[in-house]
Amino acid sequence: MVKITFDKKLKSVIKEIAEISGYLWGKGWAARNAGNISVNVTEFIPNEIQRLEHSQKIHMKNIPWELAGQYFFVTVTGSRCRDLAHEPHKGLLLTRIADSCDGYYILWGGIGSKSRPTNEFLPHLKIHGLLCRMNAPQKVVVHSHPPELVALTHMEDYGQESFQRFLRSTHVATKYFPEGVGMAPYETGGSEDLANVTENLFERHKAILWEKHGCTTIGVDSAEAFDLIDILNSAARVFLLCKSAGYEPKDLHSKQLQELQD
Repeated sequence: MVKITFDKKLKSVIKEIAEISGYLWGKGWAARNAGNISVNVTEFIPNEIQRLEHSQKIHMKNIPWELAGQYFFVTVTGSRCRDLAHEPHKGLLLTRIADSCDGYYILWGGIGSKSRPTNEFLPHLKIHGLLCRMNAPQKVVVHSHPPELVALTHMEDYGQESFQRFLRSTHVATKYFPEGVGMAPYETGGSEDLANVTENLFERHKAILWEKHGCTTIGVDSAEAFDLIDILNSAARVFLLCKSAGYEPKDLHSKQLQELQD
């Protein structure tokens, strides 16, 4: 790889990814190498990077055509959030999607030539493709494994409308999720099936649960995507505390919910 120098804006994006990675680890949401982040930085890529000769293409199927020629920071497969927080250049890659959308190039980052993006790169790219089609302002996808949220996906009514009550019966943070939370059934992590289900759910939601796996959110920056997970997991914790104390959480009634949205 050719040596690349980043400007102030790209350095700021890297710094924020590192900061959020530290939060994910500190919260206990990224045990070992769990958790991954991707950021569409195409708009910040200067001409000198765009003119670089590409390394060998790494082939990949089913990349959305909207992402042709776009650039992404993405976490390295097997990297640990606690390490990325201190040495982002080792746990992060700058990638460029091939114009033919049949693969990608690695331009910067990682440790050695065998470093590759997270195993869940395809779900990330499917989400980014959807965001491009929708002309959405969000550029960041964050995935982690918050224990309380994962615990809720074991509930009998997971996947049903009744499951949404944990949002309605906790605290005022429910106002950030008027559309509820998306619920993906169990699929193998990183699989095309999981990618497709997740992509469809993000048409209506900004936070998706993966059954027995974790939570994925989108944001205009890494901090916003993190905040959505933080709010959801706090709601889940309150719900579970009420249940463990032996009583049913009380739903916010319709007038209270409406006041939150006003």
